[in-house]
Amino acid sequence: MSNTALEELKKVIQVNPYLTLESIRSESFIFEKRVRLNCFYCTKYDTKWTCPPRIPEFDYKAIIEEYQNIAILKYERVFKKEEFDLIRNQSTNDVHRMLLKLEKYLYEHNDSLAISFIGGSCKLCKNGCAKDKCNNPGMARIPLEATGVNVIKSLDNIGIKIEFPLINKFYRFGLIAW
Repeated sequence: MSNTALEELKKVIQVNPYLTLESIRSESFIFEKRVRLNCFYCTKYDTKWTCPPRIPEFDYKAIIEEYQNIAILKYERVFKKEEFDLIRNQSTNDVHRMLLKLEKYLYEHNDSLAISFIGGSCKLCKNGCAKDKCNNPGMARIPLEATGVNVIKSLDNIGIKIEFPLINKFYRFGLIAW
């Protein structure tokens, strides 16, 4: 991985104290069909333009393997039980917006193919998705889980352990590749 680029991206995310960036290799990702099956049981299934079954049927594993540099954007925050829903929603947009900022930074530094995947479903539109098309196609991103990545097992491969249920610490993860 380009340490210089990663270090520059780490400077970009410093505005949010809950975010860190961790390098990961494509070989660390575990793809499982059962992860996509879980999407079917999600209340967002077939309601979001960035979630199954509305996303393209690409070989996401092959796509991720094409990238030389990949990093996990990690959101970690201690919470109280009554704050869970608020932090859950806030973390989605914090991660999503930061990933877009990282993409823009990379584009402005001569990497036009940088791409990101968010953690959890897209929540950019306060009133939900439009019925006929995405309201923000340039900003909307596919959740990492929707590609079939078992996020928990993949993160375990780089030493990040997540256990359920979440008791007092909330996590959200996204991916940036360039």
